[in-house]
Amino acid sequence: MNKLIVFLLLLCVSTAAKPIGKDRLFAFRAGIERIILNADPYANVGVEVVSLKTGEVLFQKNCHHLLVPASNLKLLTGAAALYLLGVDYRFETALYTDGKIENGMLKGDLFLKGSGDPELAVRDLEELAFQLKLLGIESILGNLYVDITLFDEISQGPGWMWDDQGEKWNSPLSALMLNHSCIDLWVKPHESAGKAPYVYVFPRNDFVEIDNHALTASNDDTLAVERRWQKKENVIDIKGKISQVKHYSVPIEYPHLYAASVFSTLLNKAGIDFDGKIEMRPVSDNALPLAAHASRPLSLIVKEMMKSSDNLIADSLFKKIGEARYGRPGSWQKGSKAIRDFLSTNAGVDTQNMVVMDGSGLSRYNLVSAHHFTDFLKWMHKEFSCGSEFAASLPISGIDGTLDKRMAGLKGKIRAKTGGMTGISSLCGYAMTKEGELLAFSILENGFTKPVDEYRTQIEDAICAFLTEFSWTK
Repeated sequence: MNKLIVFLLLLCVSTAAKPIGKDRLFAFRAGIERIILNADPYANVGVEVVSLKTGEVLFQKNCHHLLVPASNLKLLTGAAALYLLGVDYRFETALYTDGKIENGMLKGDLFLKGSGDPELAVRDLEELAFQLKLLGIESILGNLYVDITLFDEISQGPGWMWDDQGEKWNSPLSALMLNHSCIDLWVKPHESAGKAPYVYVFPRNDFVEIDNHALTASNDDTLAVERRWQKKENVIDIKGKISQVKHYSVPIEYPHLYAASVFSTLLNKAGIDFDGKIEMRPVSDNALPLAAHASRPLSLIVKEMMKSSDNLIADSLFKKIGEARYGRPGSWQKGSKAIRDFLSTNAGVDTQNMVVMDGSGLSRYNLVSAHHFTDFLKWMHKEFSCGSEFAASLPISGIDGTLDKRMAGLKGKIRAKTGGMTGISSLCGYAMTKEGELLAFSILENGFTKPVDEYRTQIEDAICAFLTEFSWTK
C-alpha cells in the first residue's frame, strides 16, 4: 500500500511537470504577439510570462530591455522591506528628555524622535501627549527638539520631476511626518454670493498660513488651492469661485517642523503648559525615554502602499531599509544598495544592469527589465517568510486597490501592481489560468504619446484576459 502511494505521488509530480505541447505553446505566443501588434506595432514594450508550476518561460518579447517601470518598482520595495525588516516590524515615534520630572514640571527639554513612520496621524501624537499626562507632567520648562537623524534631509528623490512638488502624491519625505506630510482643507461656500468662502483646516495650527481670495458663486466652480511650493513657503493660496464644498490635501514643506508644531498645540490641549521653542537637535546621549508610539505592523503598511500605490510609504520604506542595512542616516543611495543587494543575494536576480534610484518609481532614472520582474516574482512566490503577505498586498482585478475598476470580467484572477507616468505604463504580477495554473508576468511599456488608458486596455488588460482564458488542453 505504501509503495502504491509513493508511485501515485511520483506520477502526480511527473504529470505536473509535463512540458507543454509545441502546438499550444506556439498558439499561446502568437496570441500575445497579436495583441501587441494590434494595439501598436511600434510599441516599445517588454513582456515576459513564466509558469510557476514548471518554471518554463511561456512568452518573451524584449524581456531584457531596460525600461522605466514607474510604480511597479514598489513591488521590489515592498518585498525588500518585508524580507529585511520582517512582516511584524513597527516604526516607533518616541519622546525623550534630558531633564527630570518634579512636582508636575518637566525641568528640561523634550525630544520628539521620528523613525520614518509614513502613517503617523494626529491621534498618535495625542496618544504621546496623553502618555506624558499619565506621568504627571503638567508643564514643560524647556524646549521641544525634533530629531530626524535616522534619515538624511534630502526629501526629493533622484530623477523626480521638479514641477510635481505641489501634488499630494509627491509629499515631502522626512524621518518625522504627520498626516502624510499634508494639511487638509475644506472650503465651504458662504451663504451669500460674492462673499469669501469659509476655510476649515485640519489639523489646526499656526505653521501654515492661509491666503483666501476666493469668492462664493451660485453655480461656478473655478477654485484653485495651491501652496507656494516654488518658493518653499507654507502659504496656501485659495483663488477662484466656489459653489459647493471641496476638500484638498496639500503637501507641506518641512514636515518634521510641521509635526512638532501640531504636537505643541496638542500638548496645550491636553493640559500641559508649553511655550518653549521648536528646533532641530538630536536626542541627547543621556536622555531618558518618556513615551512611544508604535505603528501598525509592516505587513499592513506594505498592503496600503501596494493597494493605493502610495509613494510616500514606498520612499519611507526605501530609506528605512537603507538605514537598517548600512546604518544611519537612511538615504536614497543606501536604499538603492539595499534593494539591489536583496535582489541579488536573496532572490537570485541578476542586478548588474538594473538601476534603482527610489522606492516609489517616481524617478525616471529607474531602469528594470520584464525579466528582472518575473525572476523576482518567481522567487517571491516561494519565499515562506513573507511571500503570503506580499501576495495579499497586491491589487486584485475587479475587486480592490488600483485594479478595482479594471478587468471586471477577470474578477479575482489577476493580482498585480500597476504603474504609470506620462508615456509610461506597466503591470506586473500573477495570473490564474483556465486550468488553475499560476503564471508570473511582467508588461512594461515606454515612450508612447497615446493616452495611457489605451495601452492599459489594449495591451495590459488584453494580455491578462488572454492568460486567464487560454486553454492548454485544446
